[in-house]
Amino acid sequence: MATAERTYLVPCACSARVAVTAGQAGGRVACPACGGSIDVPRLRDLEQYEVTAVTSGEPLVGWDASRGLLFAGVAIALVATVAAANVARIGGGMFPQPPADNTIRAAVRAAPIVDVHAAWQAIAVSGVQRPPTEEEIRIGQFSRTAGGISMVLWGVAGLGAALAAAGGAMLASRGRPAGGRS
Repeated sequence: MATAERTYLVPCACSARVAVTAGQAGGRVACPACGGSIDVPRLRDLEQYEVTAVTSGEPLVGWDASRGLLFAGVAIALVATVAAANVARIGGGMFPQPPADNTIRAAVRAAPIVDVHAAWQAIAVSGVQRPPTEEEIRIGQFSRTAGGISMVLWGVAGLGAALAAAGGAMLASRGRPAGGRS
């Protein structure tokens, strides 16, 4: 299917009429009959000349199933990849962060040595075997949930890539590049 483009017939001094498009308005073109140079009027002045439709021979490239698959697959893969890569970072902002190391060290230096020694002895005797706090339980649940969501999103990204590959293969099987014109 060829495209129709609106063209205007501008007269040359040799009495030939030269077909010009709106994109050539305000420029210069060569007359195919005599080779002379013609000033193309500005766009608003082109309206006074005869209008004709000249086919360019290039087909209009429309959306079909293969281009739809290619576009949808790429879009799905990109969105899912970005979401999967950032799910823990985005959700992690919902939880309070532990104090920085320098804050803890400053608090230990500021505490009386007797209190620091008593805390150290209590930790040494009890070991690290303690039940998790509610906050630690919540963070663990979030971590497992975020991991599951991330896995699902990576799967969706893979499906999107497969859709894009299928659309590209359909285009290639017809001998047309994915960019559009043959």
